[in-house]
Amino acid sequence: MDHCVYCGAAFPAELKLGFAEPESLKWVDRPKLPPDAARQLEMWKVIPQGKKRRSGAALFGILAMPVFAVLFYLLYRIVARYSGAAATLVSIAGVGFLAYLAWSLFKRSN
Repeated sequence: MDHCVYCGAAFPAELKLGFAEPESLKWVDRPKLPPDAARQLEMWKVIPQGKKRRSGAALFGILAMPVFAVLFYLLYRIVARYSGAAATLVSIAGVGFLAYLAWSLFKRSN
């Protein structure tokens, strides 16, 4: 077999070097697709289908950003009473964490 059973994509020639076809696949006959169904399947590979919906994890991440911002602010206020340098480190860590969270949510949405 020189193509994928599920999507129909052709396998690279170097993939099959040194391997024999499994016995179970030698007798599998797939029905032929009608031309209009084959064309529709081909279009699904090329044309994006609608717009993406936000997942629950992305919604949770968006809602978690203000919560973490408030937590880092409160931690900053507590630490600032005792050490200004440590409070600066807490604020830098908070901004870095929030930037990382925003970046990961943005990357996930693309």
